[in-house]
Amino acid sequence: MEINTAEIKKAEIYIDNSVISGKITEIDKKQGKIYFELPVDSPFSIATMGKRAELFFEHEGKKYFIAGKIFFQPPSKVIMTPDTDAEIEKRADKRLEAPSLPATISYHGVFHKKHMIKGTIINISLKGARIETNEVLSKDLSYELYTSFPFHHTCLQFHSFFVVRNHQPYRNIFINGVSFTDMDIESENNLKKYLFRGQKKTVF
Repeated sequence: MEINTAEIKKAEIYIDNSVISGKITEIDKKQGKIYFELPVDSPFSIATMGKRAELFFEHEGKKYFIAGKIFFQPPSKVIMTPDTDAEIEKRADKRLEAPSLPATISYHGVFHKKHMIKGTIINISLKGARIETNEVLSKDLSYELYTSFPFHHTCLQFHSFFVVRNHQPYRNIFINGVSFTDMDIESENNLKKYLFRGQKKTVF
């Protein structure tokens, strides 16, 4: 899609449980890079280089997000190398960029044999998550997700069933958008603790 940077509003980077507001100054399709201008007092640091993040912005009345790795360009710029196309953000609930949480996914195959798949949660909300896997997930199956959330000096266990809403191949991985369908009370409470423990926000 063609985007005029002058028409972009409310650009934000979600990374390491922080939300940093700023300005998209350039989208270089040939080089596959997006340039993001940081505010002077931004909490962003060189330690964040090479980490995965999501970039959200509004354009022509719609909210979009792009996932990719970010690199710091002193004194005040971030360069993102996207690994997804711009997608319309449809979820209104709180989403948290996860620090690459390892997860286990299971489903029942032929003759009710249980299959296990390793995955990585890259963001999560009360209603669903975005998960990277090394194999494609089917939209016709119900899966179980197991993970744990770091919380102060302990871990919060989480388990839920989910279905796949969309998936996008990228190189040798698949990026899956999933919706939770059945979650026990303890897992729901643990997810709420993890999501709502507080975020810092810097205004440009």
